[in-house]
Amino acid sequence: MVKLLLLFLGINILQSFVSGCSVLTYKHEVHIIRDLPPGASPLKLHCASKTNDLGYHILSTNQDFHWNFCENIVPNTLFFCHFWWESKEIAFEVFNAKWTGQTKSKYYWVIKSDGIYYYDDFAQKSEIKRYDWKNLK
Repeated sequence: MVKLLLLFLGINILQSFVSGCSVLTYKHEVHIIRDLPPGASPLKLHCASKTNDLGYHILSTNQDFHWNFCENIVPNTLFFCHFWWESKEIAFEVFNAKWTGQTKSKYYWVIKSDGIYYYDDFAQKSEIKRYDWKNLK
């Protein structure tokens, strides 16, 4: 029994070195894609979780800001982003572990002039509009 436990721990440690995740967690990837008109103002964004602040970023035409992470063993990972473009803004969750049932996933948020669109690599394979911009006050 001890040998089996040591083997499991060894495999788990090796897996975490290879993928950054353990055998008990899943790797996810979030993409923010700027699809605003050419020549339009840059898109400013700030993304974070409870434990990881990804900082402020400025995206030009067709740029993609993305990151990957391992879900917590207790599935409570949540990332949000706040976006500013011209006189508009919006903030929302871009990843919430409660949404998933998948093991490895990519999530795509496409920022357009008429709103925010979403698709992923498992269930929602075509873009669907999820949010409208809000005007700054």
